Amino acid sequence: MKRIFIFPTIEEAKAFILTQPRDPVFVAGVGAAEIAAATIRAVKARKPQLVVLAGIAGAYDRSLQRGEVVEVVTERIAGIPERYAREYETSGPDLGLPLAAGVTVNRSGDGLRETGREQEFREQEFREQEFREQEQEFRETGFEIPEPETKSGDAVSAPAGQALQPAGERADSPEQTSDMQSSIEKTSGTDGQNALPVIGDTNDTDGQGSLPGIDSTDGQSALPEIENMEGAAFFAVCEALGVACCQIRAVSNYVGEPFDRWAGGLAVENLTATLTQIFGNDE
Repeated sequence: MKRIFIFPTIEEAKAFILTQPRDPVFVAGVGAAEIAAATIRAVKARKPQLVVLAGIAGAYDRSLQRGEVVEVVTERIAGIPERYAREYETSGPDLGLPLAAGVTVNRSGDGLRETGREQEFREQEFREQEFREQEQEFRETGFEIPEPETKSGDAVSAPAGQALQPAGERADSPEQTSDMQSSIEKTSGTDGQNALPVIGDTNDTDGQGSLPGIDSTDGQSALPEIENMEGAAFFAVCEALGVACCQIRAVSNYVGEPFDRWAGGLAVENLTATLTQIFGNDE
């Protein structure tokens, strides 16, 4: 099958690019507008049978673990008036991953009201703030608080030499991208558009999968929910272009957590391993 991979940022893509995949890898940029434009240009340039969007995501549902990789099969947009709201769906093959529902946001936390978890997260935020204040008071007494052992699911790290950006921020600095720019091919832009970073070649095979089943009640998703900044636009563009698509996300954090608690490195590591496992041997 002829495929392309699209990542929002180079930080999310770099580890996968270094595995030297045979399929092209595009770095689109963060947000709905960037992913829409990038997907159109990439599909026009490469004419794939399947487009894969991959990246990290925040989880609303704490049944999901940091670093866990899921397939996002539905998306809705936070803040859209109800009369205009709709659900966007995957159209790719069943990947055999745990399923999740996505909420596309412009800023982390924008979907709390839509998911019905606003009060829950405010209470959690209050408890954590209270704990930090108590911890600070304890330290001021002169006692040392032993550092707990870090579980693999709570590790906060990033690929060597890279610093992951919080949702909504771009990795625009030359220091973050200079290593990769020389190793990534670029497709020619169309209609005056800027070219997209791309690496690898494509091959064709036959075979298409089926759409995973979705179960929901009273407008609330029955699936664990995550937030991202591109999913709904990606699904909508692929539907309009008539190309099959799927979205794979690794949980880096719980929505509302401070950035220093994100498990970005773990999420990227597990995302890369999952992509390689699913698509690496698919000739």
